[in-house]
Amino acid sequence: MSEVKTYEKDGDKLEYLFIDNKAASSIVLLHGYGANMRDLAGLASLSPSFKNYNWYFPDGVLKVPIGPFMMGKAWFPIDMELMNKAMMTGGFEHLFADHTPEGLEEAAGIVKDFIEDIVGEDYLLGGFSQGSMMANFLTFEKGLRPQKLILLSSTLVARSRFESQLSTCDWGGPIFQSHGVDDPVLPISMARELKSIFESYHRKVDYHEFSGGHEIPPMVLQSLIQFLN
Repeated sequence: MSEVKTYEKDGDKLEYLFIDNKAASSIVLLHGYGANMRDLAGLASLSPSFKNYNWYFPDGVLKVPIGPFMMGKAWFPIDMELMNKAMMTGGFEHLFADHTPEGLEEAAGIVKDFIEDIVGEDYLLGGFSQGSMMANFLTFEKGLRPQKLILLSSTLVARSRFESQLSTCDWGGPIFQSHGVDDPVLPISMARELKSIFESYHRKVDYHEFSGGHEIPPMVLQSLIQFLN
């Protein structure tokens, strides 16, 4: 059974799609920029074993334009003009790696409250693209303690701050990371650097590169099923 519900706290609202399998454990997945809470919901039916989890798909806190008369959701704003320029000039690594994006802290605070108040303690956390940046931030910056961390097409955010947190944080659960070698949105170089930093601080990464772009291909889905099982 799935239903859309609303979480409210201190004037903040967060809508989410909930798939209730009457399970003891849960998986929380955060969508990417311009998508919405339904974007990753198909993953819940990939494997019969996934009925061993309840699934939560929160909706981004911001509305963003994705085309003529079309709106999507996001976790924090992205300067699309700056992003396009970075993609053309090859300077993309500075777009996220050198600072904490505006709005990330605030969005993470809402999601942290939601997980603690609604989801409980036994859960896995992950996301795609911007959602994976959020999941990583929530774990190492906001102190959440998921059983496992899932980073699909992620990137390095605020390098110096991130490394500082890794050096003191005692969370050491398994990490799943996937990335397309031809990703035109979040370059593979930054995914590799993120993996390298994880490993330099003794985190175990189940890492998967694939021939493709900004996506979740079948080979990654099969590896993800094995990781979750």
